[in-house]
Amino acid sequence: AAVSFFRKRLGQEGEELAAGFLRKKGYKLVERNYRCKTGEVDLIVLDRKVVVFVEVKTRSDQSFGSPFEAVEARKQRKMIQAAQYFLHERKLHQRDARFDVVGISWQGDRPVLEHIENAFEVS
Repeated sequence: AAVSFFRKRLGQEGEELAAGFLRKKGYKLVERNYRCKTGEVDLIVLDRKVVVFVEVKTRSDQSFGSPFEAVEARKQRKMIQAAQYFLHERKLHQRDARFDVVGISWQGDRPVLEHIENAFEVS
């Protein structure tokens, strides 16, 4: 139980950091931890008029590969389904949308953030 608590805390802290990081880049936060029956999205932000669905991956070390390697095909499908649901629900289907990943790795007690825009496409 301690491990899952630690992982959850790490994830929440990562989302906080990512939200602040994106805000500094001029993005507007729309929603955090969006959940629907088809999946979930960590952060939904606006980059001008583009709706951006963001997966935040936080790693305490590199032993499991980079944060970006963790966003595999199944996770991408779930995110795409949740995004489509969100756009439909909010009547935003005419808006451009994209999928970004913010990877956070810790070097000592210092977070290093990496932002990949258009991390994957809707196939």
